[in-house]
Amino acid sequence: MQDVSIELHIANRKYPLKVKQGEAGSVEKAAELINSKLQSLEKRYGVKDIQDLFAMSALQIATQLIELEASQTSDFASVERQLEELSSLIDQELIQSKA
Repeated sequence: MQDVSIELHIANRKYPLKVKQGEAGSVEKAAELINSKLQSLEKRYGVKDIQDLFAMSALQIATQLIELEASQTSDFASVERQLEELSSLIDQELIQSKA
């Protein structure tokens, strides 16, 4: 995949980047999320220090990521258990049908 140049605006600063063409949309969406978090935290807490806002935003986003990963792991384990139960039921039926 080819690299493309994009320019992100985060906290009133410009960041020129080269990213893979297929990743440009995700990177731009991530920048929008960061800006949204910064604005929301500034309004909610009245914090003006950009470094504090970045730290608080990073903490929120990282926490959401960890919760999402935990949820997916839990969902995967649930599906795996259900598949094992189904496999066991199939095995039982096959054994009974042979008898």
